[in-house]
Amino acid sequence: MSDPSTPIAAPATSGQPMVKAEAVHKWFGALQVLRGIDLEVAPREVMCLIGPSGSGKSTFLRCINHLEKVDAGRLSVDGELVGYREHGDKLHELADREVAKARRDIGMVFQRFNLFPHMTALGNVMEAPLKVRKEPKAEVRARAEQLLERVGLSDKMLSYPTQLSGGQQQRVAIARALAMKPKLMLFDEPTSALDPELVGEVLEVMRGLAEDGMTMIVVTHEMGFARRVADHVVFMDGGVVCEHGAPADVLANPSTARLQQFLEQVLEH
Repeated sequence: MSDPSTPIAAPATSGQPMVKAEAVHKWFGALQVLRGIDLEVAPREVMCLIGPSGSGKSTFLRCINHLEKVDAGRLSVDGELVGYREHGDKLHELADREVAKARRDIGMVFQRFNLFPHMTALGNVMEAPLKVRKEPKAEVRARAEQLLERVGLSDKMLSYPTQLSGGQQQRVAIARALAMKPKLMLFDEPTSALDPELVGEVLEVMRGLAEDGMTMIVVTHEMGFARRVADHVVFMDGGVVCEHGAPADVLANPSTARLQQFLEQVLEH
């Protein structure tokens, strides 16, 4: 489905970790969802976040592009603080316009596809580069066509979302995120809303991105994908990182009873 001759991945722009979280905390009212997350993701690395529902995985992912605000700690992408500017020893929140500008470099794919229903697949992929980056239309169209071909949808460019399967819609959503030429891709359980027979086609596209060297953080319950594609697997529970390491270590030899119990439950389904 993917063509290695047309790599997509954007190179890192600094020698910093692509993502660095330091003692990140997040509350929703009285509920503490993240309890001091410390993580680093290197450029070109694929990190899979696994864990039960409610463990804080998706919230942490949303904090990375400031869809959720961090309440304590520091979170940076490619050496730049997310959503804040540092003055002395204090952090000051950026204006919405500055946050939106920084967010352009971070692609995100959600559980639900959120495509514009009145636009074709091609129109969906072209929209952000045209409206947000103000790029020339001919250049944007050529890149959008290439991306849709890359995700195996060259024959669906003029189809509307209602004419596409769930797996096809999610592949359009991936192409749409890639159209902004991000340096980092975030995936929040991208296959959880799909029928089982459609999961493979989306994971195949993601595997191709990993081979290209795209830096990716993936919240997933697909243990096979994590085992084959991830460089690093992080198990979260109760808002903390319980275990992390290479897939062979974390998934094949869990060191805690909690992770072993989780893996047994996931693999049963």
